Amino acid sequence: MEAFDSMRRTGVVIAMTTTLLAAHGGGITASGIAKAASGTAANTVTVQMIGSSSGYKFDPASLTVKAGDQVKFVNVSGGPHNVSFDPQGIPSGAAAVLQKNMPNQQAPLIGPLLINANDAYTVSFAGAPTGTYHFYCLPHQALNMTGTITVQ
Repeated sequence: MEAFDSMRRTGVVIAMTTTLLAAHGGGITASGIAKAASGTAANTVTVQMIGSSSGYKFDPASLTVKAGDQVKFVNVSGGPHNVSFDPQGIPSGAAAVLQKNMPNQQAPLIGPLLINANDAYTVSFAGAPTGTYHFYCLPHQALNMTGTITVQ
């Protein structure tokens, strides 16, 4: 009977671990465990970065996400592109969160250049304050390649 109880406990641990891994893409973090326990998962919204003779734009240029969601920026054409945030165009306290959630920055709040078609860069809004975040493509800012993300 003791061996059966031990096997049952092991099965429960394996099932819980599998659920956590599946819910969070294979990585376990404290926030990931909290999300799995609450039954919520971060959504990923894709934004295309497009440049052509008709202009340069983010598509969509305006989007709404929930705190904890991610935004994946994909270079479709006309690169290089990147995503940059102006510290004056984001909510109070957001700069520190974005600094932490933007890997491989060229400079504070300036993402890396995406050179090739289908190159992608993901920004997490985990822990981000609610409000409007103004973003732009640094190489094409003068061509009005800008957008807004509203975090709810």
